[in-house]
Amino acid sequence: MTEIPSDTPRSFWRKLVRNSIKVKAVANAAGVIVDLRDEEKGFELPGRLFEQLPFAVYVCDRDGLVLRYNRRAAELWGRSPKLGDPNERFCGSYRMFRPDGSLLPHHQCPMADVLRTGVSVREQEVHIERPDGLRGIALVDIEAIKDSGGNVVGAVNCFQDITERKRSEAQIVNLAREAEHRTKNIMATVLATVRLSHSDTSDGLKELIEGRIDALAKVHTLFVESRWAGAELHCLATQELLAYSGENAARMRIDGPAVMLEPSAAQAVAISLHELATTRQNTDRYRQRVVTLKSLGPSQQTKGSICTGSSRVGRPPRRPRTAGLARALWKI
Repeated sequence: MTEIPSDTPRSFWRKLVRNSIKVKAVANAAGVIVDLRDEEKGFELPGRLFEQLPFAVYVCDRDGLVLRYNRRAAELWGRSPKLGDPNERFCGSYRMFRPDGSLLPHHQCPMADVLRTGVSVREQEVHIERPDGLRGIALVDIEAIKDSGGNVVGAVNCFQDITERKRSEAQIVNLAREAEHRTKNIMATVLATVRLSHSDTSDGLKELIEGRIDALAKVHTLFVESRWAGAELHCLATQELLAYSGENAARMRIDGPAVMLEPSAAQAVAISLHELATTRQNTDRYRQRVVTLKSLGPSQQTKGSICTGSSRVGRPPRRPRTAGLARALWKI
């Protein structure tokens, strides 16, 4: 018996046990369906028991003729082939395909290989096409059945529909790739935020970076709510400027048509609004100032223009000493 290290991952043990159970189930089904002690009564099994097997199953003789199949097999095939028909050899499916999409002729299918070689097949994927054109994916386990002399007298195929499972696996892979892509974008955004942040003091730099990252975190919350479609400009502006409006909500007015910004544009706008708000917060007459933010409709927009802002009171903005962070984020 092969020794397996005690620190082997649990996933390996689960898969090992699951495969062993499935192989035993196939072997037991083959032994019941084919009575090797009485060749005249070979391939016999009570109909009720055969139909209640918890998987699709069919039996072929040594020549590949389909001798029997249960209801689950007919459902997966989408048809009920005639038993013993020489035109229905090796499998009752309408057509079969390999995982790469190429056509798999019936005489080259796994059942034909098992009958020819006597070597059983475990967990092999076969794509099945029904007569109505629908396709599914089957996981087949085929057990060769031999007589007392070791000669192959037939085979039993136990298979199950794994179409939904494969679809879920593909979806998980796509989600993982999307998560990786978004994570890289987030890290690039944070890196740009740090690189383009400057202050005369360490405390000022820390406060500046924290404020910018907090602005990005808020806009990412909107991304999650919209399932990464983007962020609505009105919600974004309200969220970014709410902390600076104080108790008097009338100091901030936001109007204009609804505009959905793509993630890259939304990040740039969020940082721009954050920079405007924090810069104005440091002016002496900030509390007497009223901010108006107006979004431009599609007919009024020019390339790159999203919103305009104005204020009644406040000193002119200073020219930035470095390249704008919003412009850098737009390029990410």
